[in-house]
Amino acid sequence: MKYYLFFGLFFLTSLLCAQSVGFEARTNGNSYFSFFYKGFESRHRTRLDENRFTYRLNLTVNQRMVISIPLHHKLEKSQTTLEPRLIINFEKYKLWVQKEFWFNEPMNTAFAIDYKIKKITYRFGWDTSNTFRCRLKYKFGK
Repeated sequence: MKYYLFFGLFFLTSLLCAQSVGFEARTNGNSYFSFFYKGFESRHRTRLDENRFTYRLNLTVNQRMVISIPLHHKLEKSQTTLEPRLIINFEKYKLWVQKEFWFNEPMNTAFAIDYKIKKITYRFGWDTSNTFRCRLKYKFGK
């Protein structure tokens, strides 16, 4: 019961404070709700077995390239991961590649395209665990 109360408060607070919200579905059966606010992200796996907080630092290399360095912390496992991402900005979309590093081992490499139309960003991607991902992200405000 204590876990559900925490999750309910976490979900409500995230929704009220968010600058944008997203939903991602993957072919491995996982799906996620995400809430974003000024470089911070809270993500909840819909199977109720993972809540993750992220802080993302973006470093601009040049006009077309960004290195994104997210530091994730999984609450239930008390596990921190690093997943650096190289983003190439094209005129109408972003192409990125990301490598996951868990506490003691490298994991998947992921590739995706983010395509924005007005306030909605669509993501289509794949990772080396043979999982495809699709995400919709809606930005509030201007």
